[in-house]
Amino acid sequence: MYDRLARIEKELADIELDYLRKTYTATRPKLLERATAIEAIPDFWSTVIDEAPAEIDQRIQPRDVPALNCLTGIDVERFEILDADNGEARSIKLTFTFKPNEWFYDEAIEKKFYWRVSKSGWNGLVSEPVRIHWKDRDLTEGLLDMTFHLWQKEKELEALGQDRDDIMTTDEFKVLAEKVERTPQDAISIFGLFGFRGHHISVEVSKSAMDGKHDMAEGAESSLEGSENGSPALPDTEIYPHGEEVAVAFGEDLYPGATQYFTAAKKRDTKISEEELVSDSDDSESGEDVNDENHVGTPHTKPKKYG
Repeated sequence: MYDRLARIEKELADIELDYLRKTYTATRPKLLERATAIEAIPDFWSTVIDEAPAEIDQRIQPRDVPALNCLTGIDVERFEILDADNGEARSIKLTFTFKPNEWFYDEAIEKKFYWRVSKSGWNGLVSEPVRIHWKDRDLTEGLLDMTFHLWQKEKELEALGQDRDDIMTTDEFKVLAEKVERTPQDAISIFGLFGFRGHHISVEVSKSAMDGKHDMAEGAESSLEGSENGSPALPDTEIYPHGEEVAVAFGEDLYPGATQYFTAAKKRDTKISEEELVSDSDDSESGEDVNDENHVGTPHTKPKKYG
């Protein structure tokens, strides 16, 4: 009875993934065409970000706002889809492009999120840290660089055949762990997203788990995954634990719905302008000085961060 239910659930999931592959393949050319059209619209993406869903909006710190105002493009690519019938549809690549600015040298910053499954059944997005080449001020206050350096150290140790546990004795690990412990999660820049790692699960382990052939990767899993229940392999060093949530919000909400978010923002701003105009007109007719420094117009329904 339970086996039948599990089989049906798997078939439903396969149907959803097949639909996602076909939808992405069909809409991708139009989304690229949309991107070209957006290039002619000033401040399109900063306006969209200002209307972002809560998963993104609540992660934006005041110090992030000027840098986000420099956005010229956002792209979401399901890069592991091979065609309408093949490939992993849940992996995504986020690409953010910026005009020249005072915060970093990068014109484009890309980050890939890979869909992985552990032996115990955990599934979700994992990633590798991406370095941002900062100018005078690191908006993540050192966390992103520390994460990148720790990841490089892990690669060095793996190349030497050392156990992953050895990384926890290094200075890179200790410094980052201490910094993470001292930093409130709700104070981390949204640019910390580029340091998100998630669980340490290799593509081989993930494929074995999805195929139900755990014995084939048993030896690799002990060194590559770090834990059988899908826990982070290196404790206390994840600088952006909500990275999957934010990435999914970009991929499944903000990016496909960008035009709707932009239109909603413009309609709201037009309504506010009309209300303020009416309010100023009424004040003028009543003899009030609309230029009085104590004059207060109609409040915004949503405070603008990017005005």
